[in-house]
Amino acid sequence: MTVLCTEARFSLADPAALLRALCEHLVEHHATVSEREGATLIVLDGSKAVLRLAKQELLARVEAPNLAGLQAMKLAIASHVVELAPAGSAPAIGWQGDGSGPSLLPDFRVLTVTDTETLTPHMRRIRFYGEDLARFDTLEALHVRLFIPPAGLAEPAWPVLSEDGLITQPPAEQRPAVRKYTIREIDVAAGTLAIDFVLHGDTGPGSTFAERARAGDRIGMAGPGGRGLRDAERYLFLADETGLPAIARMLANLPSAARGLAVIEVANAQEEQVLQAPAGVTVRWLHRHQAESDAAPQLLAAFEALDWEQDGPSLYVWAAMEHEAFRQLRSATRQRLRPDLDQHLIVSYWRNGLSEEQHALEKKAAARAG
Repeated sequence: MTVLCTEARFSLADPAALLRALCEHLVEHHATVSEREGATLIVLDGSKAVLRLAKQELLARVEAPNLAGLQAMKLAIASHVVELAPAGSAPAIGWQGDGSGPSLLPDFRVLTVTDTETLTPHMRRIRFYGEDLARFDTLEALHVRLFIPPAGLAEPAWPVLSEDGLITQPPAEQRPAVRKYTIREIDVAAGTLAIDFVLHGDTGPGSTFAERARAGDRIGMAGPGGRGLRDAERYLFLADETGLPAIARMLANLPSAARGLAVIEVANAQEEQVLQAPAGVTVRWLHRHQAESDAAPQLLAAFEALDWEQDGPSLYVWAAMEHEAFRQLRSATRQRLRPDLDQHLIVSYWRNGLSEEQHALEKKAAARAG
């Protein structure tokens, strides 16, 4: 088997301290770290890095079976060396060997619109063509990041992996807006996938793109990420429109014998969709008929009205909604779910009064605060 290889030298005042911090950090990202013949071996997603200490230097050799793996490990090593180096002392980086020169990110794909379909008055499905989509065909990580170029830009500009192994962003006026979405359907053999967009006017780059998308338009996609479907004896899904595509995809891929309930809140009956689900899974629709700011109690009330035996089968709860509903539901599930048996994933997809960037920064700050 062909193995690609690249090497770099990092000049550091205390390379041993940085190596320790680097290993500790990558272990948190599920890397395997071991010592072998005086070197540190890091294995991550099928690629490996061999790191050796020298006088005020850290020597790195990266090996991988393919270019994407090589680029991913280069990025993992280079970005964390820069991040962990003392302030003002990040080293200059130069890689020599395979994979030299700027390239797209290893998990990045360019998608081309093939057609669009209006599902409901406020939901549009856009189908895309892309190459090498196999990594995105998973139910364990449903989310992708879409890179939406500014309107009117003749040629999209994407972030690239530079020769130093770090990410370089396009100039601000060409920089795509990044938004998280869920793959609704994917056919790896055909190179096609579909994403459902909620339409809410020209109030954000995702909705604006979906309103105007035409065959031939291009966007970028990276990922996948986030958690998705888990094995359980029963299922409970709760979401508003923003979580509907994820629920729809999970329902369509549940085992035929699965049992459970999906509760989905939409504006009115016109926003309901025909969903594929096992016979043992009930789909229930809630209609808002009121301002979105007053929508939180319906999903919470639906959860609190449920009655299940405490010694019954295992339960997996998956929920996605506005922040206030998320906050209340997360608290309620912690009181009712059995920690040794049940599983849950409850996420906030948006927050009233905040842009997606503001909401993302808020969630990051909350995560750092514990």
